[in-house]
Amino acid sequence: MKKLKLLFVAMSMMLTLLLATNAFAYTPQYTFYAAGSSAMFNTFGLAAGYPIFPSPLCGTHVWSKKSGGGTHISLHDPRPGTTDEDGNMWIVWDDDAQNQVAGSGRICVYLTVDSIVGVRGYAARGTYVLPAALIGSAGGNVVPFLPDTAPLHANIQAVVNGATINVGMTDIRPEDAKFATMRVLTGKLVQTPGSGYYGQGYGPFPIGTPIVSAVSTADAKPVDFAIASGDTDPITGGPVRPYGEIPVGAAPVLVVANKTQVTPGRLGDPNLTNINRFILSDVLEGKIFHIRDVESNGASPLAAPPPFPNPNWTTSLADWPLHVFLREGLSGTFNTMEFCIPMAAELDSNTVAPNLGQEHNVTTNPLNQNSPVATANGFGTRQRVIGTGEMLSTVNGTTDGFGYAFWSFGAFNAKTNLKYLTVDGVDPLFSGPSANPGGPGAIPQCPATPCLLPFDNIVNGSYPVWSKLRAIYDFNDPTNLAGTVVFYAQKASNPVTGVFTDFVPAPLLQTFRSHFAQSITDGGIGIVGDNGFITGVPETGGDMGGAVLTINSEIDFIQDTGGNQQVNRKQ
Repeated sequence: MKKLKLLFVAMSMMLTLLLATNAFAYTPQYTFYAAGSSAMFNTFGLAAGYPIFPSPLCGTHVWSKKSGGGTHISLHDPRPGTTDEDGNMWIVWDDDAQNQVAGSGRICVYLTVDSIVGVRGYAARGTYVLPAALIGSAGGNVVPFLPDTAPLHANIQAVVNGATINVGMTDIRPEDAKFATMRVLTGKLVQTPGSGYYGQGYGPFPIGTPIVSAVSTADAKPVDFAIASGDTDPITGGPVRPYGEIPVGAAPVLVVANKTQVTPGRLGDPNLTNINRFILSDVLEGKIFHIRDVESNGASPLAAPPPFPNPNWTTSLADWPLHVFLREGLSGTFNTMEFCIPMAAELDSNTVAPNLGQEHNVTTNPLNQNSPVATANGFGTRQRVIGTGEMLSTVNGTTDGFGYAFWSFGAFNAKTNLKYLTVDGVDPLFSGPSANPGGPGAIPQCPATPCLLPFDNIVNGSYPVWSKLRAIYDFNDPTNLAGTVVFYAQKASNPVTGVFTDFVPAPLLQTFRSHFAQSITDGGIGIVGDNGFITGVPETGGDMGGAVLTINSEIDFIQDTGGNQQVNRKQ
């Protein structure tokens, strides 16, 4: 009996200790636990830790680190059968968080993964993996102009490691992220449920085959998720996580070329400053491998007048091959380019079905193919890269390399072998090529703040390849600081009074992309498009590749029609 009594007392003490531990587990008063698009990573770092108003929003302690070299800072998908996604991270915190003052403290965190992974991670209630081995380590100064001020504190690591993200940062709409995932998982030459678009063949549902890089060991893992209200998670059967949405701004995708070879017929030729969007579509689809086909001003008639076609028509340019690099279908960058160019309504209508866009004639994984016919100086190539960093470093290091990436000062920093091309003569960063201080196509660098770009043709919507950036957030989390961090980020990115312009703040945009019905469940159920300009009616549907309309025209259209919106219109 005495032994049983002692055992009962011991168990009671253990239970008391456990309850005490749980009762006093520290939760900050305010949090920003974000994961997603690299296009917003730097600006949001400045919003969290730069003295904008004038004191830093989230605190004075800054730590950042890149994954790689055995360091794995990750987004963990807690659903069975999934794998972690590595990324770069910044953390900003205040003294109260570091000292774990009850009822106080701020911690802001951002992990770079791709947009679709960020949306999926939010929907799956993903958590951070921040290894304890990093406690006490110095930061890596990952965010330009936001120097690390402290080693990683043990209390901060304990809170962040295992924390559930409450913000997903994305450069395509969440409905488009779900559709893109379905398209990746659907079989090739099989229509994606609820749409006329054909799949990419990296299934099966719900966990597919990794899409592999041709230049490294990196891959992108297709994993399904649910976002539609009333749907259930395709892996666990659990309920959908609700979300709110905050418009952040808009950013362009730049078409980039390696400029190291400057002779006529090479990508570095100073005369090559522009690409026609129809030619761009053919390049991305693997139908053009000749650089001189891009540099169309090299064509010249040598003899007889019409009738056309003239049999003597030729080109004065040497024949050199293009080396094209594509992103993966789980990339927001891929999908923005896909639906603004090769899958745009105007270009798609000129293609014999089925139109597979950038996956046209992709038959290998990794994509690593030669052109069907050699040019006079060898075969052209088409290869897969994973992530913005790998895209830009690969094109930067490949003679006559060609690719694309969302603009950010950080991503393009020190890529000295790159230039960008205008598309249909429209410049993505300046009012025109002549307005670029470095000359047409020169990549702006940022040696010291402020670093401000006007983005005239994103503000007015005339550059063909751009997308609106958004934050989706958990409005049921009382600690969530998402709206305030977005406000600070928009102030930091103001092209006149800001610090660092990686994007145009949403309040400065004059245009928007028309929304359209989008398939958002694996059974093909869709949601109607709503542009979000009617009070009380949220944005819904897809908008990647949507027709560019002015905000004034939408407001007048609603007024004139009594509430209708200009939806279901594609570029």
